[in-house]
Amino acid sequence: MAQYIYATTARCCCSSARAHPAIPLQAPAPAPSSSRSPLRWRSAMGASDRLAVAAARPRHAAPCAATVLGEPLPASDDHGLVHPSADFAAQALVSSPQQYLEMYQRSIDDPAGFWSEIAETFYWKQKWSPEEVCNENLDVTKGPIKIEWFKGGKTNICHNAVDRYVEAGDGAKIAMYWEGNEPDQDGKLTYSELLDKVCQLANYLKSVGVEKGDAVVIYLPMLMELPIAMLACARIGAVHSVVFAGFSADAIAQRITDCKPKVVITCNAVKRGQKLIPLKDIVDASLVESAKNGVTVGICLTYENQLAMKKEDTQWIAGRDVWWQDVVPNFPTRCDVEWVDAEDPLFLLYTSGSTGKPKCAGCIAYNGGLYGICRNNI
Repeated sequence: MAQYIYATTARCCCSSARAHPAIPLQAPAPAPSSSRSPLRWRSAMGASDRLAVAAARPRHAAPCAATVLGEPLPASDDHGLVHPSADFAAQALVSSPQQYLEMYQRSIDDPAGFWSEIAETFYWKQKWSPEEVCNENLDVTKGPIKIEWFKGGKTNICHNAVDRYVEAGDGAKIAMYWEGNEPDQDGKLTYSELLDKVCQLANYLKSVGVEKGDAVVIYLPMLMELPIAMLACARIGAVHSVVFAGFSADAIAQRITDCKPKVVITCNAVKRGQKLIPLKDIVDASLVESAKNGVTVGICLTYENQLAMKKEDTQWIAGRDVWWQDVVPNFPTRCDVEWVDAEDPLFLLYTSGSTGKPKCAGCIAYNGGLYGICRNNI
């Protein structure tokens, strides 16, 4: 079975120097049927705790129905498209192809004005200068290559993703749903519950010396603790690097050697279908390898995933390894936000390394640039 986290926040993040609004008309590509589907992340845009489920036609199968806000619609025969109902489309940020084309044209004609209006929908502790919406130079003959968004602005992505919904009185609404490896494994968190858990982890990270600008490597499967860890790092200005929980010890070691994290966050194990993946053992091997390259990590924060493995069956190194459940819940559920510059780094994204060692050059995501386009890309 696949595992999912459905994030019901109304914002998502991605970055590009010259991004365009995306038109949400095509259903996801069908995946081959398998009892061991890969773990996947899915986000649902729109008002909180509203999810739309669309079923695309499987390969070698007859067309299937789609359900959009409870209304069954037949899948079209051309290109596997599933068209939304009029009611659902009316609630979308981009409700029609015509609106998309108009937005696209304005983003070309007036990029500063267009992206400023998008960024205005987020909270900024300090606004950017109107002359500093986007500065870029992609011509090496004219100086260093640079792309800067909303320079001078100060914000925090965790505050925008969680706090502002609680402050607006929506704390009791569902922020995310989780579906596990088996049909009877699921969970959910409200915005208030999510904020409490994020603050507790953020306070723990601060207590062990993680500060603004420090790196934290996250090697977690699709548990709710994954977005909690990402948000906790963002809250205190730490730079997180998520490593897919399927990469080898060598791949993790290369990333650890490059970014030199103060903490690695993982869990003891996860199940994919019937297969047990001992994630903690993989991290242990990666930390041995990175130490050979002169980079040691003082803390390996490990979440006990009881659905896959018990504590007593987990390999352990005293003095370095710490159980998440033993320390994080003991910390306060309030943690001040670290307001960061729009051009401060948010996370590190490495290449897969298929052509050599993983590379991070050019793959640093900044806080401000994410805001400029995230509202329209999903």
